[in-house]
Amino acid sequence: MTCSSIMIQNPVTFLPELTVGEAAQLLVARRFRSVPVVDGAGKMIGQFGVHALMRLLVPRIATERLGLPHLPFMQDDMDDLNRRLRRFSNHPVSEYVEHDYFVVHPDTPLTKAVLSLYHTHDNLPVVDRNTGQLLGIVSYWDIVQRLVS
Repeated sequence: MTCSSIMIQNPVTFLPELTVGEAAQLLVARRFRSVPVVDGAGKMIGQFGVHALMRLLVPRIATERLGLPHLPFMQDDMDDLNRRLRRFSNHPVSEYVEHDYFVVHPDTPLTKAVLSLYHTHDNLPVVDRNTGQLLGIVSYWDIVQRLVS
């Protein structure tokens, strides 16, 4: 069995000019961990999701490899986090898209996809090897749903 047999075709995508605020609302409304960002021709640019949103909430110094373990200068309340997110709400997602993500191809064996899902805890874009076009998505929910039905 390969990824082409289980992938969701024509998945929800974000265009690069979509704002962070609009993307955040869509992520919450659809309960997605992340969504592929594609250009006008459907070619994968990256992914934008809850991890990118969380990264916007804390100062860069805290997210670096040896970042600060405590953030005494941050308020510990939702109002402060909301203010931090609002600073970015009108910026395009293209500024914060994650470029480090796993992809699979239509002929990728399903067992390899399951292993990648286990390691990434995120959906897997199914991308054409030659063109970079997004063809679909494989998510852990799709696999689990098939297992229990």
